[in-house]
Amino acid sequence: MTQNNEKQISSNRTICLLLLICLLCLIPFVNKAFHIDDPTFIGMAKHIQSNPLDYFGYYMQFSPPVITNPPVVAYFIALAGCFFGYSEISLHVAFLIPACAAILGTYLLACDLCAKPFIATLAALCTPVFIVSSTTVMCDVLMLSFWVFSIFYWRRGILEDRRIYLLISSVLIILCIMTKYMGICLVPLLLAYSMLEKRKPGEWILYLLLPIAAIFLFDQITYIKYGLRQLSYIESFSIYNHQTSHKNTLANIVTGLSFLGGCILVHWLYYVIYTKKMYVLLHLAAIIIILMILMRFDVLNYYPIAGADGINWTFVAQLPFFVFAGVSFIFIVFSDFLRNRDSDSLLLFLWVIGTFAFTVFVNWSVNARSILPIAPVAGILVMRHLRQSCKLNLISILGFYAPLILSLLMAMIVASADYSLAKSARTAAHSIHDKIRDWPGKVWLEGHWGFQHYIESAGGVKVLDYENPSLKKGDLVIIPGNNTNTKLLYQHLALFKNEYTFDVAKLVSTTNVSTGAGFYSDLFGPLPFAVGYTPEKYYVYEMIVDKKTRFSY
Repeated sequence: MTQNNEKQISSNRTICLLLLICLLCLIPFVNKAFHIDDPTFIGMAKHIQSNPLDYFGYYMQFSPPVITNPPVVAYFIALAGCFFGYSEISLHVAFLIPACAAILGTYLLACDLCAKPFIATLAALCTPVFIVSSTTVMCDVLMLSFWVFSIFYWRRGILEDRRIYLLISSVLIILCIMTKYMGICLVPLLLAYSMLEKRKPGEWILYLLLPIAAIFLFDQITYIKYGLRQLSYIESFSIYNHQTSHKNTLANIVTGLSFLGGCILVHWLYYVIYTKKMYVLLHLAAIIIILMILMRFDVLNYYPIAGADGINWTFVAQLPFFVFAGVSFIFIVFSDFLRNRDSDSLLLFLWVIGTFAFTVFVNWSVNARSILPIAPVAGILVMRHLRQSCKLNLISILGFYAPLILSLLMAMIVASADYSLAKSARTAAHSIHDKIRDWPGKVWLEGHWGFQHYIESAGGVKVLDYENPSLKKGDLVIIPGNNTNTKLLYQHLALFKNEYTFDVAKLVSTTNVSTGAGFYSDLFGPLPFAVGYTPEKYYVYEMIVDKKTRFSY
């Protein structure tokens, strides 16, 4: 047997092991209730199954239509639903495919970029953001699989002058963009990498023009078909949310660092273990002092630092550690680029910094889903950093795997908390529906997400249209306490009837205003997850007058 064959067999075994670990981590969550924006993608997919070319027809039922995601993931769900149905288990099992593909792409890329590709890939797998995101049926992990493979093939195409690889990468970039518009960031990223590697423009640049042409063509088709320009709409949606969030730029940066540190996490554990403890303590102390100064001058005025019971010490204790973890990762990124100053280090540098900048300054909110593309590069950068700062062969097995185990443990705890939160919404929907289904008047619902999906599926409940409400005296309105797009019903409009409480996991929260946890959006809090919890509450009101005019915002 030749050396190349032995190497290939070893690589195949490593890939199989990585995929097995990935499946073992995610299979416990295949019965997770549909959560956050899962129902939106499922609704779009069901519409596509009956009208394959009417990709935004589902959104057009709403007034006004809210279209923030392109259709590739909905087509993927429709394909899975066509063969296996739309149950929680069938769709979550289908989404194991893009999760495994993302891990495979990360490993192939890590083989080219660092000395320990297996450890680097495990590091990506063990991040909280990857584990939690892989338990949803949203667009993020499918986008990530296209993202890593497009970079892998583009890099190979540039280095080996293989046009077929460049073409494959171009197609993958298009699929990435059509899964989530954030994929457009790949174009400037790969352009900068190629310019440094090739030193001059060449035929390769044409392959980067294809994704740009594709997105403008899709935008034009969407305009002709629906009268909406996607790119302009997304821009205005982001600007509106930035203007109404009451956050300043510095607070946004601190939030971004908090999400970066908490979502990735594994790099921080390596950093703490292999950095002089005095430096670690000094860096942490400096960050605490800076945050205290920012709090003193009310720069972080939207943070849940104090509540009705006084200072929220749990939140105050967590924020510096997450920010410290984010800063330490940025330090690793900069040090790798400054030490190597080549096309690969530039690729990794821009990959992280570009994604971070998009998340903080461009995206409609800071959230873990936007941090997700950084996960594959985290382990690669850590392995490159350790190779430079200490000899890899002198690091013990425990030193290699302890941070991975700790990070995976935290990731599984966070994923379990999110699982519990999703389950509570499903339980609440069924329970509340049983209690109000015989109500003589109409029953309306505020909010969205999984609760809306399950209570609407039970029948008899409609989502309240704030622009054109049809509320009559005697109608019921259900308002989830922890949800999006909810509005108060004032005493002159409605009478409070009942409050229903449902328990969730008690250790960690992923979406909870009182703890400052905002995994899916920092509008709920500046931490990706937080220690502590509050039960999920749902409020039922009975209308005492008719309400026909629009709700004030």
